[in-house]
Amino acid sequence: MAKAHRKKGKARQSTKTTTKKHSPPAKSRKAKAKNEGPNIAIIGGGTRCRALLEMLAAERFTHLKAKIVAVADINPEAPGFLLAKEQGIYTTTDYHDLSQLDNLDLIIELTGKEELLQDLIRNKQPQAQVLDYTISRLISDMVTFKGEYKARERDLSLSQSMINTLFAGIREPLFLLQQDFRILDANEPMLNLIGLPKEEVIGRTCHEVSHRSLQPCNSKTCHCPMKETLKTGLSAHAIHEHLDRNNRPCYLEVFTYPLKDNYDQVNMVFEFYRDITDDLELRLETKARQVKKDLARLVHEDKMIALGKLVASSVHEINNPIAGIHTLAKLMLRTLDEDQLEAEQLEEFRRYLELVAHESSRCGQIVSNLLSFSRQKDMVRRPVEINDIIRAVILLCQHRMQLQNIDIQEELDPDLPEITGDYNQIQQCIMNVIFNAMEAMPDGGKLTLGTSFKRKNRMVHINISDTGCGIPEENLSMIFEPFFSTKEASQGVGLGLSVVYGIIREHHGTIYVKSEVGTGTTFTIRFPEGQKDF
Repeated sequence: MAKAHRKKGKARQSTKTTTKKHSPPAKSRKAKAKNEGPNIAIIGGGTRCRALLEMLAAERFTHLKAKIVAVADINPEAPGFLLAKEQGIYTTTDYHDLSQLDNLDLIIELTGKEELLQDLIRNKQPQAQVLDYTISRLISDMVTFKGEYKARERDLSLSQSMINTLFAGIREPLFLLQQDFRILDANEPMLNLIGLPKEEVIGRTCHEVSHRSLQPCNSKTCHCPMKETLKTGLSAHAIHEHLDRNNRPCYLEVFTYPLKDNYDQVNMVFEFYRDITDDLELRLETKARQVKKDLARLVHEDKMIALGKLVASSVHEINNPIAGIHTLAKLMLRTLDEDQLEAEQLEEFRRYLELVAHESSRCGQIVSNLLSFSRQKDMVRRPVEINDIIRAVILLCQHRMQLQNIDIQEELDPDLPEITGDYNQIQQCIMNVIFNAMEAMPDGGKLTLGTSFKRKNRMVHINISDTGCGIPEENLSMIFEPFFSTKEASQGVGLGLSVVYGIIREHHGTIYVKSEVGTGTTFTIRFPEGQKDF
């Protein structure tokens, strides 16, 4: 080392170490070529030095032809120092050795030591410039930033590749949406579901593609999970009816998940679809079967209640003819025991026997109707004559009406067409309405039963009117609700009209009620003209 260039008492970077130095390049007065860049020496061989060496080696500085010719650091294990050795660059643990280098144009000081910088300025070669720590730090920060940028660029590329792989590998239909509902990307299952190529999907809105609508979902029956996710920043869920590629309706579970930025703001949204059409149809079918089963059970239970009301009056109705039959039988036996029958007596016996046959037949018919009414049968749809059902109900209720002093008026259309339905259920329906009318007239009144056919809507109408107490207006909207009743607990649980409503809906019919307190009530039941299928 040439000690002539050192001055006594000046600051030094370090004491001598045992590390072997590379020999400095020989001095040469030969000028550099015009297209060569500056020769640079770096004091401080840390991570910034290493980053600068790496970027120069990778030719990241396109327009800079600089060349690092020396690196100095007191620590021979510093990362930049070691890399410089690997690249064949002159290294030293004493920065004063840099003064021996010829054609040195620039010294970058990265240690930040003021006394070292002042010593460099005093002892540098005249043509060499010295960048102080602040400027050197700025350059090194720019180098570091560019290195970090490249590293992040690599990480971003890797992340994008992973996202693309995951996006393509998801088997459920998937949209990537912007905040304005426009589609950024769609995977293959989604394209197969909607039946459109990707170029016709990208850039359009999700509601335009899935709902064929220019406006986002905003109805109560079609909740938009995308709006909820944008509002709350959380995942959301809804069930939508969409059209598939064949324009057939399908039911989809829609899930939305937010993609947030560093400020926890929603930037984009993933929207997943899951086809639940088959599952939903199975659930609906199962539910419908359960509802029908429950309705059948309620009909039978309500029928037993009605049967109990009929039995009391039917017993009296049957008892009278049986008593007459018994009396006639005893009279005929006594006559036979007394003497032989004459011609007049034989004719009288004939009249007695005809009366017995008639009354016993009537008793048998009443019992038969009661038994038929009480049986629980499976629902069987077949052509039904409404007038026949009304006459059968009148036969069952007639004696009770007589006991209550209720007059019956029939206004049945003889040309009424048949309807398709279950005989027993429709009978139960009409029976319940008539019972309600009878209970509204405890002190007697008039019950009018009428039927007609409206050709305009092809509906069979049944009108049941009473002159009873009427229904208060505030109760009219609730009379078909289960367990609603204005009667005492001993008179029923309030299932009658709810069962009526269920039977009529099951037969695709409707029921209306008009009532005025103190005047009476009219129920109008409508059934569609005979149909083969429901």
